Amino acid sequence: LLLMNCFTVWVKASPEEHMSRVVAQGDLRPMEGSTEAMEDLRRILSARESLYSKADFTLDTSGRRPEDCLVQLRQAVTAPKPADTQHGDPNE
Repeated sequence: LLLMNCFTVWVKASPEEHMSRVVAQGDLRPMEGSTEAMEDLRRILSARESLYSKADFTLDTSGRRPEDCLVQLRQAVTAPKPADTQHGDPNE
């Protein structure tokens, strides 16, 4: 339903960045009691990639400043779609 009715965005990051962002927020649960937390995260992201990649736009945030990502995201959501750019007589 999302793909048919919405402009979807996959906000993508490397597994290492995912983990470091969670830890930076003070949430240590992903690593508690699991010496293989990073490998588990890699497996989860890999398993979901085929679904996430169906998004209309992929924004890879790895190693990037949030401000730069926001600029790129704004460009993506405001860019005219091919159907939006057609004007005038369709027989021209």
